[in-house]
Parts: sequence; C-alpha cells; structure tokens
Amino acid sequence: MNSPVYIGNDQGYYGTKVVSKSNGKFYKMFIRNMVVPNRVGEITYNNDPHNIMYREREGDREWFCGKLAVEQSGDDELFDSHKRRLFSPTWFREQEYQIMFRVSTGLMLQGSNEPVVSVALPTDSYIDYKEELKRRLIGRHSFEVKQGNLPWRRIEFEIKKENLYVISQPMATLFHIALDRDGKLLNEDLFIQKVSINDLGFGTSDIETLHGETIIKRQSFTSRHAMLNVYTLLSKRLLEFTRGIDPENNGKEYPIWSLPRIVRSGEISFKGKTHDISDIVNESIREVGEALVEEVWQRLDFGDDITYIILTGGASIPFKPFYRERFGDKLIFAEDYGIDAQFANGFGLCKFSQSKSKAQPVKDLLEAAATIQQEFTVPDHLSEKGAKKKVVAVPTKK
Repeated sequence: MNSPVYIGNDQGYYGTKVVSKSNGKFYKMFIRNMVVPNRVGEITYNNDPHNIMYREREGDREWFCGKLAVEQSGDDELFDSHKRRLFSPTWFREQEYQIMFRVSTGLMLQGSNEPVVSVALPTDSYIDYKEELKRRLIGRHSFEVKQGNLPWRRIEFEIKKENLYVISQPMATLFHIALDRDGKLLNEDLFIQKVSINDLGFGTSDIETLHGETIIKRQSFTSRHAMLNVYTLLSKRLLEFTRGIDPENNGKEYPIWSLPRIVRSGEISFKGKTHDISDIVNESIREVGEALVEEVWQRLDFGDDITYIILTGGASIPFKPFYRERFGDKLIFAEDYGIDAQFANGFGLCKFSQSKSKAQPVKDLLEAAATIQQEFTVPDHLSEKGAKKKVVAVPTKK
C-alpha cells in the first residue's frame, strides 16, 4: 500500500499555490491562476512544464492553464476573469476554478489516487460556503493534461469525504507556524493566546482574529486594501509620468497584469529609453500600505488585547515595514518560519491535512479545558435561612 499523499491547495486571486508531502518529502508548485479556452488550435512549444493544457477527454474542448493562458488570452479575458475572482465570493462555482483545482492537485499526486486534501476560502466566505465547496470537490476526477511538447496523459483521482478539509485562508498560516512538519502540535502558545492573522494577497487582504481555532468575528474582516490597489495607482501614475516626458503628450498605458515585473525592477522602457521609476513604485506601496495598517489598527482596537499579529501572504513583504512601525514586537512574519510567505497557507494546509487525517484527542488539552469547573460548598445556614419564612398574621374582618 502506498503511503498517503497530503496536499494543501491554496487557490488565490493571482496564483494557485500547492504544497504536498509524500514519503516524507515536501514539494511546492506555483501556477498563475488563469484558465482560457484554446482558440488557436495546435500548439507547438519547447518542453516547458509550465505550458499546460487541459481537457476532459480526447475530442473535448481544450483549455490553456497558468502561464500559457496568460500569454494566449486577450486583455478583456484577463480583466473579466480577475474581476469575477476579486468580487465574487462564489468564484469556486466557475468552471475555471474546478479546472485549476484538478490540474494543480493532479500534478502533485506522486502516484496516489486518493490524496488527503485541504483547501481554503477567504474569511468572509468561509462560514457561508465551505459546505458547498466540499460538495463540488468530493468525488472522482478524471481528465487529461498536456505539458510542453509531451503527449497528453490521463490523470485520475478521488476526493473522499473523509479526506477533504476546508478552512479559512488565514487559519492555514496559523497551522503552518503551530504544527511541525509531521502535523503535530509544535507551538501550543498560539492556541492559548489571542492571535490575529493578516493574510495580505493580490486582490484582498484577509484579517482573521482567533482564540484557539475559534474565529473572533468582531475583529475579523476582508479589506480591499491589497497589492491590486498598488498596481492601480501605479498604472495611473505611469501614464501621467510618460505623458510628462513625451513631446507629443500621449504617454503610455500600462495594464495591471504587466506591472509585477516593473515593480520588481523599478524601471520602465519608454520610446527607446530606460527610466528609473522606483520613487513612483515606493510611493504607491506606501499609500496603500499605510491605509491598510490604519484600517487594521482601528478594527483590531489598536491590538491592545492581541498577543501576536501574524503577517502572511504574497503582499506581506512590501507592506511589512508599515506593520512593524505600528505593531512593533507583536508582529510575527510567516516567512521567518522557513518558507516563502506566498506558500505559507499552502504549507499550513498540507500540515493540517496530516494532523486531521490521524487526529486523536490530546489528554493534556482536554484536562486543561476541564479546569473551568471549580468545586465549592454552600454553608448549611444559608440554605436554612432560605427555607424559613416569617409568617405575618393578617386580621380578618368580621
């Protein structure tokens, strides 16, 4: 019998991050979260495994996934897909979600056909939609995948009810930090204290405050301040900048999907010349970062009753300085725990899969919970006073 394969699948706005554990080894994978129909016919590429195609069976409609989908899509398709993902709490109902889940999970199976899988939903969607998401993922998945110039190959696996777990995205990072590589409790303190996990993503930022595994609803919310806001500001400012240096005052529009490379380099090429725009990038990050931290500061009641604030997600790196300035020593950075911040949720989901699939009651924790009951005695004379009542005679009229 093959050893079980544990998979954490974190399908986000910008990308799908998957972490699996098989035979004692961890594997991670990133696929750009984009799926579009094949409208160009036969594709010939070098043998790049990131060029992924999907179909149910031979003769069915083919779909491009990940990097290949971005390259072969129009701007209108990118905008429509991003908009639906950003503003719809039921994105998982879309065909693109299922295709991306199948492809990303199937490529991590390591020979297993019954993986133990954990997935996540944003904070504001978790309670309302977790059961529906389970119903959509449970069952048999059968499809074909083509990578690069390799031939089509069939992938089949089954998600059993007892092998699927759905938790909130920020909680996944808590398990990444609190559990060891075998899914056993490593840091009990995180389940005793009040902890706020701030999962800063591309389209939204999920803020979830927990006491143990219980969500403190009043201090949990989804913020619209995220990396997308930085790119939106940057796109407008780059248009203004290029108009200012263009003799014809036309400038150049930079679509949002093209900006990650510019943010990393701090440079743009415009009409044959390279320009340093790092100050514009930094100002856009600062404006959004300060607005996010101010919202968190107010919603968390200044963090006075919170022991730790855990910062995670792909956008946590540029926004970290603003959190450090406001929250100081309370801040825990997920990347300090040995894995890229954008994979923290996926790693936590993978560890969670391990912990739940072989979970047993922990005697010490059960005994600790029982100490809320305290024995006390009631003095006898108190009960006697309660039993004796003074009788008052009421005169009657004759």
